[in-house]
Amino acid sequence: MMLFGKLFTVATLATAFTALGVAGSNNIDNKEAFIVFGNSMSDVGNKLAIFGQKAYWNGRFSNGPVWNEYAAAFLKLPLVNYAIGGATSSNTALVNGTTSSGALIPSLLDQIDAFLKNNTNIQHPEKNTMVLEVGGNNILWPLATDPKYVMANKDKLIDGIANDMMTGLQKVFDAGYRRFLVWNVPGADHSPEMPNNQDVKNLVNEIITSANSKISDGLKSFNSKNKPAFSQLFDAHTLLGNVQDQKVSKALNLTDTTTACVQSDSGMYKPDLKVCDNGYQHLYYDLVHPSTRVHNLLGAMVSEIVKDPKTTTFNIDSMADLATKNNINSATAENNAVIKSGINNVPGFVKGL
Repeated sequence: MMLFGKLFTVATLATAFTALGVAGSNNIDNKEAFIVFGNSMSDVGNKLAIFGQKAYWNGRFSNGPVWNEYAAAFLKLPLVNYAIGGATSSNTALVNGTTSSGALIPSLLDQIDAFLKNNTNIQHPEKNTMVLEVGGNNILWPLATDPKYVMANKDKLIDGIANDMMTGLQKVFDAGYRRFLVWNVPGADHSPEMPNNQDVKNLVNEIITSANSKISDGLKSFNSKNKPAFSQLFDAHTLLGNVQDQKVSKALNLTDTTTACVQSDSGMYKPDLKVCDNGYQHLYYDLVHPSTRVHNLLGAMVSEIVKDPKTTTFNIDSMADLATKNNINSATAENNAVIKSGINNVPGFVKGL
C-alpha cells in the first residue's frame, strides 16, 4: 500500500508495467514456482527501483526483504513477482480509475493478465502456488483525494475489492492454476498513516471488515464451484494486528509498535528522508509498511500454510513461537533467512545494499 506523489507520469508507469515480472523472472519455465500479485506490501523492486531511494532497501517498501522473498526462501521455490506499489484491485475500482495525478497503475487484474500473456505454454500450471494480495489502496487512494467519496461509495469500494479478487482467481483457475493463497486487507485502520480522526478510523475499519468478510465468503463459494481448486485465506488483517501484542513484539524484538521509523508513505519524492536509529525494532518502517522483521514473520507463516494446508491460521502464541524458531528477533537486511538460504531469487538482491 502506498500513496503516490503527483510527479509520477503516465509514461513512467507504462515503462514500469512493461517491466512487470522482471523481479525474479517473468516466466516460470515449467518449474514449480511461487507467484505473487499485489501492491507495495509485496513489491520487490518493480516500482521503487525505477527511482531509487536511500531510505528504502533495494527498491522494497521496507528496510529489508519483504514477505514473499522470505516465503519463497523458506519454501525453496523460485519467486515470480508481478506486484507493484500503488496497485488497486482493478482500475475501475477508483474514481475515474486513476490516481490524483491521473496516472493509471497496473492493478491486480492487470498484473494477472500480464502474467498469463507471458506464460502461455506452461505444462503443469497446477504445481505452482499463486498469492493474491491487494485492497488497501482501494481505500487509501480515494481517502487521500476525496474522503466524501469514500463515505458516499463505501459499498462500491467493498464490493470492488472482493469481486475483483474473485475475478482474478477465476482468471488463473481457467488458465489451469489450482493452488491459491488469498490475503485479506491488512489493518490500515491502525497504521500510523491514519489521521487522528475517530470517524475516519471507524469508516476505514468498517470498509476493511466488510471487504474481508466478502473475500472470505467469496473463497468458500469459489472452492465449491471450481473443484479441484484449493484456495486458502491468509488473514493478514488479524495477523498484523497480533504483532502489536506484547508477546509477539517481544519475540520479534520490536520496541515500537505504533510509530514509524521513516515519516513517509513512499519516500520517492523526499530524497533527504531521515531514518531512525532502530528501524529493525519498529513494527512500521514507514507510515504504512512493516519493517523487514515483520515481513520475515509473515513470510514464515505463509510458508507454513503452503507446506501444510491443514495450517489455516496462527494465534499469538504460535506466532511468537515461529518468530523464536526462526531467530527473527535478530534479523536484519544483511542477516536473514533469505540470504542464509542461498536462494536469491531477485536480480539485484545484494547483501548489504
